[in-house]
Amino acid sequence: MSDAPRVFVGPDPLDEVIEAVLSSGCELADSLDTAEAVVWFGRDPAALAQALPDTVRWLQIPDAGAERWLASGLVGGSFEVTSARGVYAPQIAEHALALILACARRLSVYVRADEWQPEAASVMSLAGCEVVVVGAGGTGTTLIAMLTPLGCRTVAVTRSGREVLGASVSASANDLDALLPSADVVVIAAPATAETAQLFNAERLDRMKPTAILINVARGSLIDTDALLAVLDRGHLCAVGLDVTDPEPLPAGHPLFTHPRVVLTPHVANPPALKREAFARHVAENCARFKAGLPLLAIVDEGRGY
Repeated sequence: MSDAPRVFVGPDPLDEVIEAVLSSGCELADSLDTAEAVVWFGRDPAALAQALPDTVRWLQIPDAGAERWLASGLVGGSFEVTSARGVYAPQIAEHALALILACARRLSVYVRADEWQPEAASVMSLAGCEVVVVGAGGTGTTLIAMLTPLGCRTVAVTRSGREVLGASVSASANDLDALLPSADVVVIAAPATAETAQLFNAERLDRMKPTAILINVARGSLIDTDALLAVLDRGHLCAVGLDVTDPEPLPAGHPLFTHPRVVLTPHVANPPALKREAFARHVAENCARFKAGLPLLAIVDEGRGY
């Protein structure tokens, strides 16, 4: 009888993930009941929480953020939970850069025009701009590396203020209020936790330059949507790029869809095909570590919230 760990892949048996499990030397479990580990590529943590057997020692979730999984009670039990933290960084950072450029070049104005108006909007160059990146995990650090060749001065903001490789300046979350008045671009790439809920409220939005750009590729809950609309309606902030919103999905007819200074995408920074490929690579590595008894990557910390 094989001593390879039995891993259940669900709720849908994605070919990429199954191949990743087998390539690591683990075996596929036929059902949850016989599994020692579960790799879940689904969006219903509550249902999974009711079905996990006592034999499970590790759960791999598909999301970089763990807030829904924490709320389900899955984290902090008798087994380890790992997220996809940092796994999707390249594609999300690329999308953040696209939103920054779209806002800097005021594409939201030009794509809505119905007549030829070359002077319809004032544009800015990123060269020499100060870009504050709030959250310097995988996405934030990858974005900083992309911005550096464009001549940006990058400020990496983390909870601890640790030195972030590649950033011009590293700062702590306590410094955020002091940093906002000089920022030309602010990018939100932080996890959604109790501490970051509505991190950008009316007061912080007012601290930003009237000519500043705000980008959010993290979670919609980090911005107070009503406050954001209020500052935009009175002419504050040059442009806003959002891939996430609160609420989400955004209801039809919501003013963010048609606001002339908003570039909005429907949470597509990490499209399905790229997500599956990146997740499968992460699964292969973590399955190999699980089989060898090595520490797993991206373990969810209940205390931190990610």
